[in-house]
Amino acid sequence: MCSFGEGVSMTPLQLGAMVSAIANGGTLYYLQHPTTPEEITNFQPRIKRQLDIAPAIPEISVGMAGAVQYGTARRLGLNFNEEEILGKTGTCSHAGTRFGWFASYANTSSGARSGGGFSAGRTAYLGPKAAEIAGHMYRNLYDHNFFPGRLLPGRRYGCDAVTLSANVSIVNLNAILQASL
Repeated sequence: MCSFGEGVSMTPLQLGAMVSAIANGGTLYYLQHPTTPEEITNFQPRIKRQLDIAPAIPEISVGMAGAVQYGTARRLGLNFNEEEILGKTGTCSHAGTRFGWFASYANTSSGARSGGGFSAGRTAYLGPKAAEIAGHMYRNLYDHNFFPGRLLPGRRYGCDAVTLSANVSIVNLNAILQASL
């Protein structure tokens, strides 16, 4: 990941899948969205391919941690600091509208949880603002016990966090962000 990515084109979900692969050591999963209780019960992650990125992950992780600790993503810490978050901000423009994004994952003792933020608008909605929004999302996930080791016995957890593997989750950002704002 770099600070200047002219010509790079991907959707927020593709970016989330890439960050999930960084978080889990290189496995890229097909994006899936089970919508019924039966689909959730029978959910099986489907591997798309194994990316040969394992040697680069330690160096990437240092940069992502630095962005959150003292770089452009430090506003995330205004809302959440219970778990280590590694992330990368970005800003781009299209037709006069500025877009800010933040791709990240929580590095917990029980594995990683992937998430992110996306914002659009004028100059106030750049990458750092997207990181701040992601902080609200992580706060909401944490407060509702979606982090490993915080799951409550007997509580049923819905589709807001769909486990893709033992290590990574893709989050339904719309539901989480709406509840966070």
